[in-house]
Amino acid sequence: MRILVRVIALFVIVMSASAQSVSNKEPDETADEQSGFCPRTHNLESTPSAEYWLEGVIGSKTVKMYLNRGGSGVVGLFYEPKGDWKPVFLGGMWKPSGIDLSAGANSAAFDPEALAPIGRLQGQLTGNVFLGQWVPTGGAHADPVRLSVVPKTECDGKGAWKRFDSPKWPFSFSYPASWHLVEEHDGPGDYLRLICPDPEEMAYDTDVTIKESVGKPTEKDGLVRCGKEWRYDAECGDDIKDSVFGHIAVQSARHGMTILDISDHEWRVYCRDFDGYVGQGGGTDLVVLLQNGWIGITDAKDDSEMDGRIVDTIRAHAAK
Repeated sequence: MRILVRVIALFVIVMSASAQSVSNKEPDETADEQSGFCPRTHNLESTPSAEYWLEGVIGSKTVKMYLNRGGSGVVGLFYEPKGDWKPVFLGGMWKPSGIDLSAGANSAAFDPEALAPIGRLQGQLTGNVFLGQWVPTGGAHADPVRLSVVPKTECDGKGAWKRFDSPKWPFSFSYPASWHLVEEHDGPGDYLRLICPDPEEMAYDTDVTIKESVGKPTEKDGLVRCGKEWRYDAECGDDIKDSVFGHIAVQSARHGMTILDISDHEWRVYCRDFDGYVGQGGGTDLVVLLQNGWIGITDAKDDSEMDGRIVDTIRAHAAK
């Protein structure tokens, strides 16, 4: 009996020492898997969890950053407000010794069979200040990093607005001054893209897009005129009584223009700049009928109030 007690006591001591050894170790690298954040990066655990919005400098560049921590995993991104606004995605570990993040321009940076990440961000978040360094891949030196925690960046359109008026486009409109406007040129599919300054939102394909087309919308655009009403994704003779979606555009008039609201359809959220389905969402889809053409406004976020404000500022004019 004494021998059995001694064996049990020895076993308890060994297990206790082993547990202490494990608890003092830094967490191992977590496996890459979908964390609910784009792109596919390190898995986020349930606790501890926290989100951070930061602003400051990486080297000589001013940046805005978002970090989402879940246990020993952390994901996020940063971009340059004074640059091209292209996000740099982050994924890595939140260790007792500090934060260690790989950085890439898109999801390929986290694919072990693809190109190496474009850099590494390392540092400590103490209080409301992140201090560390940025090491570009293959770089001979490290740039100092100093960021401060700031309130979440909102995308509600509050504050000053500014005017877009270009001879290339037969209409003008206003949009939030803090947002970034990009003219995308893709042959006949040219369009405008409005990007909210919130770095968290930049992980997803949720920008406001504005495109212009000549003539009237046709079946190939998903719209058909049925008497006095417009239908979308349905022919005039289709029975739509039991349909999940309305298929009949809600019409209104502003400043001599007819606006068709065709938002009542399926919405899906995707990661930015690469295929990656996130889940079901909601949004605003508007068609503005002009005298010699029409404008399509699509917002993959459910922000109809701000989209309505943009529509209120649209003024059509002859192309110069």
